[in-house]
Amino acid sequence: MGNEGESLPTRTRRQRLGAMVPWFTSLAVFGGGAVTLDGVERAMAVGAFSASCVGALLAVSQLRRSVSSMRSWMGDRESALSTFADDRAAAVARQFQWAVEELVRARAELRKVEGMRVEAEDRARTIAATARQDGEELRSVREKLAAMDPSELEVLRGKIEQVQQAFQDEERDRRSAERRARAAEQRVAALTRTLRLVATTVSPAGDGIASPAMASETITLDWTLEYDGSGHTLRLRSTSPDLRPTRARIADATGRLVVESAAERQRHPSEVMIRIPQSVAGAVESGNWSAFQLEVEVDDVWDPAVLVDRAEPVVDTEVMQPRTLRIVS
Repeated sequence: MGNEGESLPTRTRRQRLGAMVPWFTSLAVFGGGAVTLDGVERAMAVGAFSASCVGALLAVSQLRRSVSSMRSWMGDRESALSTFADDRAAAVARQFQWAVEELVRARAELRKVEGMRVEAEDRARTIAATARQDGEELRSVREKLAAMDPSELEVLRGKIEQVQQAFQDEERDRRSAERRARAAEQRVAALTRTLRLVATTVSPAGDGIASPAMASETITLDWTLEYDGSGHTLRLRSTSPDLRPTRARIADATGRLVVESAAERQRHPSEVMIRIPQSVAGAVESGNWSAFQLEVEVDDVWDPAVLVDRAEPVVDTEVMQPRTLRIVS
């Protein structure tokens, strides 16, 4: 920042006197005429003297105002240039800092690349050494095979064939054991169904010895009734984490099959979905399940099941699909 007093050069006394000489000369001439002349000439001289005085005062005033305005403009200009220079210096400093940071990052990346190159070279040397060792072992094995007697090769080949035959026999025995185990499981399942049928035939009303067994094997299912605009779907899931039903079927009071779920794989393994008609859906919604019988398949065995009794089902309307209605617990 500069000083306003130094914005313009200071004039010397001789320069100031040289600028005032014409005014002094005019005033002296007109003043002498006003003193020495008479009449009209004296009046004109007095008027000229007065006009010269007023002109001199105005000129001095305008000169001082111009000098002050010039000094103020030069100060503002100098301040603006100084601010511009400071901004340029700050920008250059920032650019230099950015350049230094970029240089530091480039050097760090270069060091990282150099480390990766050294690691790759070490790996290449390790792989080359391993390859050389494998080649030497292969050559030694080839030499040993070339030096062996054909009879010894036949004996070695026979041992290899015996080992392969032993592996095949073991695999065959394992598969046979698996088939026997599956057959035994099927016989056990058939025997279980036969025993349950006999127990039901002996005690049709649920009395006697068969009643506690049948009551203990009844599976309780949690349920969700869904409606997608074209039909109802009953989603079933066991309340026990140890039981996972795979299929479900519904029969009427006479035992005639009404609907059965497909054997396809469900999206959720712990749930079974079954498409039901309107009559079954009405029974589910009303809670009157006496007209139908529900069974689920667990471990290839059909067991009776009951639905969880709800006093007031909770209705969940899906916001993203206004046409779908789902009744959940």
